[in-house]
Amino acid sequence: MAFIWFIYAAWVMLIIFLTVQAIGVKRDTEPHLLQSFGLMFAIIAAFLLPRLPIFDFVNFAPVGTVLGGIGAAITVAGMALLVWARQALGRNWSQTVSAKQEHELVRSGPYSRLRHPMYTGGLLACIGSVIVVGGPFVFLLILLGAIFVW
Repeated sequence: MAFIWFIYAAWVMLIIFLTVQAIGVKRDTEPHLLQSFGLMFAIIAAFLLPRLPIFDFVNFAPVGTVLGGIGAAITVAGMALLVWARQALGRNWSQTVSAKQEHELVRSGPYSRLRHPMYTGGLLACIGSVIVVGGPFVFLLILLGAIFVW
């Protein structure tokens, strides 16, 4: 159970970090409210819905210490890559894929090694979270959030 709370806390800290870092970024050339709300809804639903009594039919058995540790480590590694990529983007970052005013191509930091390090880090963090928190149901909700981003 400690790993589950660790995962929740890590996601909350990441969301707070990304929100604070979004202050002062370059403006998007068009609004993306639907994607933003859809992604936020999927993240919240992925962690809260499995705890509701109506989902008791789904097996959310806690994982063992070894598997929980592996999942937590994968989550932290993914979030670290995501944060590193976010820092490399600087003011060019956007919550959604979009052209920015005075857009620049970033080729430093993790972008010198990976084509999409923020997506890679986010996917790793999601996979690690799924290992710890709740298996296929949580993974399905996270994938539904990706539909809004697409």
